Amino acid sequence: MPLEPQEYCRKWVPIYQGKKPGERGYRAACVRELAKISGVKESTIDINWGSDFSERPGYLPRMLTLADVINSVKQIFPLPQDWPFDKT
Repeated sequence: MPLEPQEYCRKWVPIYQGKKPGERGYRAACVRELAKISGVKESTIDINWGSDFSERPGYLPRMLTLADVINSVKQIFPLPQDWPFDKT
């Protein structure tokens, strides 16, 4: 089942951005994480995707599902923090 941005953020923003839902700066951390995954500029996400990310692009849930699988694997098998984007 494809992941919506809010679901993805609830699961991974506390781990990768250090912010929990309800904390000050959580939405900004979520925007940063979504930008990292999607390659879309933070300002575009912040302005165009809506306060709850309901205006996100149609492809995003599938992309977040793939990122979720990669993140889950990284929890089991330690990989570089920015894998698969590691340039070494």
